[in-house]
Amino acid sequence: MVRGEQTVFIADDHQIVRDGLRALVERAPGLRVIGEAADGRALVEGVRALHPAIVITDLAMGELNGVDATRQLRAGGFRGPIIMLSMHDERRHLAQALGAGVNAYVHKAHAFEQLLEAIGAAQHGRIWLSPQLAALAEEGRVATLLELLSMREREVLQLLAQGRGTKEVAAQLLLSPKTIEVHRLNLYAKLRVNNVIELARIAFREGLVQL
Repeated sequence: MVRGEQTVFIADDHQIVRDGLRALVERAPGLRVIGEAADGRALVEGVRALHPAIVITDLAMGELNGVDATRQLRAGGFRGPIIMLSMHDERRHLAQALGAGVNAYVHKAHAFEQLLEAIGAAQHGRIWLSPQLAALAEEGRVATLLELLSMREREVLQLLAQGRGTKEVAAQLLLSPKTIEVHRLNLYAKLRVNNVIELARIAFREGLVQL
């Protein structure tokens, strides 16, 4: 059960999904959507500007994925419930989300039946998982390749995997092209790959980008 008057910020890279989530949330007593974003970077900026009580975010989004956006929000002091939606049902994605600080992980296939329950549980300080995923949490935490990387390296990896060139990534992150090249070479070494195509495969497999 959702309690009190609470403001909500929604992030998903598909407008139709955001529209559906907004309609669902605003049918619940005491919830009001005050902002939306289509990517993780806009999510972080929107939350900092609007100060919502609750965040609902997709995992795989452009510019910055939901996991790293969550890390940035937590590092910036956001303490409200963060509800993550994802089509990924593998243990490593669940571990990444929980490790970043999400309060609930809802499988997108069941979002419209489970989202309000997840919000209510998170408001009461409980970790909530879609029942279809709960067994994964009981199997224990699994380290992932991405845990070898710094936050900045994950940002660079995601943008490179999306097809951005060195200068474009540098401009996006307000860094020099030389710094981006250093990050790219570090990514090659840490992930044991030789080119951007192999980086993109890892980013897709780990849920940083989607086709």
